[in-house]
Amino acid sequence: MNREATVVSNAKISETVQGIEEASLLQAVINAVPTPIFYKDDNGCYLGCNQAFEEFIGLTKHQLVGKNVFELFDCELAEIYQKADLALIEAGGKQIYEAQVKYADGSLHDVMFHKACFHAINEEITGVVGAILDITDRKKMERELQRRAMTDSLTGLNNRAALMHELDQAIRVSKRHKKRVVFLMLDLDDFKQVNDTYGHQAGDALLIEACQRLKGCVRESDILARFGGDEFGIVLERTQGKEGAIVVAEKIIAALTKPFIVEGQETRVGVSIGIARSPADGITSQDLMKMADIAMYAAKAKGKGQYIFYSDE
Repeated sequence: MNREATVVSNAKISETVQGIEEASLLQAVINAVPTPIFYKDDNGCYLGCNQAFEEFIGLTKHQLVGKNVFELFDCELAEIYQKADLALIEAGGKQIYEAQVKYADGSLHDVMFHKACFHAINEEITGVVGAILDITDRKKMERELQRRAMTDSLTGLNNRAALMHELDQAIRVSKRHKKRVVFLMLDLDDFKQVNDTYGHQAGDALLIEACQRLKGCVRESDILARFGGDEFGIVLERTQGKEGAIVVAEKIIAALTKPFIVEGQETRVGVSIGIARSPADGITSQDLMKMADIAMYAAKAKGKGQYIFYSDE
């Protein structure tokens, strides 16, 4: 072999060795990343992954390479993955979205996919590379913060914001199905006297007991909320018209006029109820609440311990 041929041969060997070393280095680098990383060709077949992805999917890299999502996941999930990949390949650029995925151990996680298209010029390979960021803890915190924002801290009931949201939803559904929504506004009678006599802690205990009694007067599908103080609201979505609202109102009055035990003493309060119905009394949650509030104060003025409808329609 002449000198020139030897130089060319050595150069090719050097390129091959360099290629192996670069591939090994790249694999070592992505294996060190705790985030699952994968890459596929434009036909959706896996070309490789890191160790974190192996743990996520429950398969080794050698079991993964050459297979597509339909060979690895159930059909419904595979279609979602394929649809996202095809959209990315067609549009190019990057893709970020949230999803819920089941890990190899069966646990369900909230994740964020970060994906991008790539083109390896030397190998003439086009495909998708992606990373899966586990955001389960963040989503749990978000859900907990949202729950707290919509929950009354004393009683655990829905608060005013939650009830407004649910009432809006109920009104929208009722419009589609041409049904009525009934809203009850409640205010405990003589509750201030309990607070003044026994203190706020005793008053809070009475409110908690009152909530338990109210729960026993409505169905699980009904929406019960505390507005604050001694005011409550109830959304009846599937009540049988005026007669159904009367049945619920009378159950509430009977439940709340029974004596409460406060600081070892028998104490009585009552309840005044205002009732408004959509669409007759309003077509928005604000209107319905306003009319029920007016009816409730009319019930108090009439002598307390009773219910009044805003209108007879």
